[in-house]
Amino acid sequence: MSTAQAQLAALPRLRRWAALAGAPGLRFPWSVRYLLSRLATAVLAVWAVLTVVFVAMHASGNPASFLVSASATTEQVARVSALMGFDRPVAVQYLVFLGNALTGQFPDSFQYKQNPFPLVLDRLPATLLLGALGLGIGTVVGIALGHLAASPRWHRWGRVALSVSTALEAVPTFLFGLVLIWVFAVSLAVLPASGSGTWRTAVLPVTVMVVATVPAVARVLRTAAAEAWEQEHVRTARSVGAPERVVAWRHVGLNALAPALSVVGVSAGALFGGAIVTETLFSWPGVGQLSVSAVTAYDIPLVLACVTVTAIGFVLVSLLVDLAAAALDPRSARGHR
Repeated sequence: MSTAQAQLAALPRLRRWAALAGAPGLRFPWSVRYLLSRLATAVLAVWAVLTVVFVAMHASGNPASFLVSASATTEQVARVSALMGFDRPVAVQYLVFLGNALTGQFPDSFQYKQNPFPLVLDRLPATLLLGALGLGIGTVVGIALGHLAASPRWHRWGRVALSVSTALEAVPTFLFGLVLIWVFAVSLAVLPASGSGTWRTAVLPVTVMVVATVPAVARVLRTAAAEAWEQEHVRTARSVGAPERVVAWRHVGLNALAPALSVVGVSAGALFGGAIVTETLFSWPGVGQLSVSAVTAYDIPLVLACVTVTAIGFVLVSLLVDLAAAALDPRSARGHR
């Protein structure tokens, strides 16, 4: 290895990629096999979710029996079943189900008497806003807490904050949300308990989602940062008198980001599930609240549209997070080369 290569290898990972930018023969951080593998996994995940929804809808028998009154005759149930296509073979229904999900050509919603896909898309920005704020702020706070908990200088304060966040994680989402409503909306009357449209209405639901994100990210980053502090190049930098702040953020923090980003993908899935409770609790007009309404009314086309959009969104977020983690740490994608 030449002297230039040795100096390049000693740089933190992000600076190494920056130094290589524009160099001849630069290799992309992901191999074609890795990208194809991740895309295949994403497609399989969406297919699995849709299959589970189809099985759940038919697990209790003919779905048409839930669309008529309890006093309906057998002939009336059969008429509704033929109208909705539930009298066809299960395999045919399954293929039609998947085709509708992939093309967005869903049957009309029982409640709204129109294609439910535009209804879900209208609610999607509110859910994306809530999820982006909760996931983004939670990730930043989690990274900061995990870094402080692993830092030799600030580890005591960091561990206290990490313990508090972990304790809050044990509180159910709906209970924590009710406590926030009681304190800030009822007792102090400084924030609204429901609604949307202003920053004040977003504070409480975003807080609930931030608290759900911070602990997992903080724990993973603390473990990765603690290992990074013991690496040879970090000890060397400290021994030659490099500023502690530079060592902490440039040599330790950047190298610990990849594992933290990996857990962000999992947290995104948890937030999609938690959004149903959060949006219902705070009357936030997103896809989660619409999903609850659809399930309550047994609106099968609307349920299908909500699940399809949610599953695709979760898979895309997980895919992007995995690619970002692989870019920061190419070793995570090396097994797919």
